[in-house]
Amino acid sequence: MNVLSKQISRAKDLSQPLFSTLEITQSCNLRCKHCYNFDRSAGANPVQKDLLSFKEIKHILTSLNNLGALSLNITGGEPLTHPDLENIISEAKSFNFHIRLKTNGILLDHNKAKKLFTLGVREVDISLYGADEMTYQKFCKKEGHTKTIEAIRIAKESDLKVNVSIILHKLNFRDLDKMINQVEELGVFYQVSDEITDRYDKTNASNELGLNQSDYTELLQGPYHYFFNHENTEKSLQCGCAKTVIGINAFGDVFPCIGAPIPCGNIRENTLESIWKNSETLINIRNLDFKDFKECVSCPLIESCSRSSGSAFVNTGEYTGCDPVAKVFAKARSNLKKS
Repeated sequence: MNVLSKQISRAKDLSQPLFSTLEITQSCNLRCKHCYNFDRSAGANPVQKDLLSFKEIKHILTSLNNLGALSLNITGGEPLTHPDLENIISEAKSFNFHIRLKTNGILLDHNKAKKLFTLGVREVDISLYGADEMTYQKFCKKEGHTKTIEAIRIAKESDLKVNVSIILHKLNFRDLDKMINQVEELGVFYQVSDEITDRYDKTNASNELGLNQSDYTELLQGPYHYFFNHENTEKSLQCGCAKTVIGINAFGDVFPCIGAPIPCGNIRENTLESIWKNSETLINIRNLDFKDFKECVSCPLIESCSRSSGSAFVNTGEYTGCDPVAKVFAKARSNLKKS
């Protein structure tokens, strides 16, 4: 076990939120069909009157530092649309957080990238939604492929570490080779995401754009099968939610993880420190045992399943339940092993 693994293991025992995510806005310059915040088909932005103020964000950053957070992931919406972004980054830098920014990249130019690095951002996570402008237009309701590729190049040239998330869906999964080639030519790290969930506001997402079992089987039989050949021989069902991970949304709600939007308190009603230490919801999640995941314990697909508790909650309302999307993918893996 290396030093980082030991530190994470110790943080789990102490319930120290090493990895924090702060959503600073839900405004966005795109209208992606899969957006987990809300249905953007009528427009890109919701009413933003209840957004966290800069003063409230400063209090959150102070509390995260007090709780022992080391990493801060700033997200949205699109964080580059936030008028106080530079001040937020400067404040975060004063606590020596390792600062990451999650963006679609379209608004990132040379001046902004250099400014972000100077202020203290060290990594950017950039989402790639397709291999060409036509796919972007269909999926994001706006052209953006050329600007995204250029943003990746600019970020790298500005000494920012770049992590590209290739978001797979019905409109682009057969173009995976093209997207990988585009990213590899830029010489940056990338990962592939096959997950499209329902929305946090309980409206149905564009699930017809999600991959089905046949699509997934096609990927498993393709040249990049290693991205999808997930094995869970340890039958692991727990993650860092509520232990080493914390999320705060743009309205002050505290979550076990930004990907598990289970309200555990609000910083406008209580301090973040008190919520983290005393929330019954967080305490219950920390104390979950293998047997508490009742549907998963007896499932014959468990060793082929890449289940996420956050996704299970978003898709079904049950944190410990079966995620139907993960189950479909697990069936595809299991069937190929048997054939």
